[in-house]
Order: sequence, then structure tokens, then C-alpha cells
Amino acid sequence: MQPINPHSLFSIFEKGDEEVYKEHGLEDTLNNPFVLMGMVLRGIENYFMMDIMYSKTYPEEYKKVRKITQLKYFNNLFRYLKRIDVSKPDKVYSIGESFNIEQTVDGLDVMRKFYEKIEHYEKCAVIKKYIDLLIKQSSPTLI
Repeated sequence: MQPINPHSLFSIFEKGDEEVYKEHGLEDTLNNPFVLMGMVLRGIENYFMMDIMYSKTYPEEYKKVRKITQLKYFNNLFRYLKRIDVSKPDKVYSIGESFNIEQTVDGLDVMRKFYEKIEHYEKCAVIKKYIDLLIKQSSPTLI
């Protein structure tokens, strides 16, 4: 058996959404905040499903590359998140209407906690900004 490559392990998910949109001539859709947030949230879910599968199927091999794989994968998801323009809060706010606000905040918080654990505080601050905007939109009297 060949060793697991952390740089290509989840590559099918990295290319998936963007390639589909490009194949169908919908590149502009990749700047839509709803699409971008959906890609982030679905990506987080996909990561944990694949993490479970690889942990069970290749426990020893995967253990060696698990952390670097998660970092690489979350960094790709973070790039999608950063493409959402927070200077237009109405776009970010309406994301909370299109997605379940609690699931969206929980998903982003998983990512924030991951970066906090590895001390990537700049990324934590960016993610927290999105979380705060979504919470403010869902209950403006709390913030």
C-alpha cells in the first residue's frame, strides 16, 4: 500500500464545486455569497465524513497526515469564506435567512476553534466577524 498524500487526499472536494460551475459557464456564481457560504458549510461536513472514513479504513497511515490534511482543507474553505464581501452586510445578513442560522454559526465556529487551537488568530478574527454578523442579523437586540 502506498502512503497517504495529505496534499491530494481531499482534492476531489476542492475542485468539485468550482469545476461544476465553470463547466456550465457560471463563473459569476462563484462570487455569490450564498454559493460561497454553501461551499464552506458543505466542505466542513464533507471533511468530517471523509475524516471518519479514512480514520476507520487506514487508521495508522491516516493518523500521520490527519492534522496537515485538515489544515490544508480548512485553508481552502477559508479562501471561499474570505470571498464573501462583508462590506455589504445585507448580503451577509441574508445568508442567515437562506441557511439555518444555528447550523451556519456552528459550522463556522468549528472552523474558528480549529484555527484557535493551532494559533492562527488572524483567521479566527475573520471567521468571528462573519459569525457576529450572522448572529446580529438573526437577533439584532442581542448584540
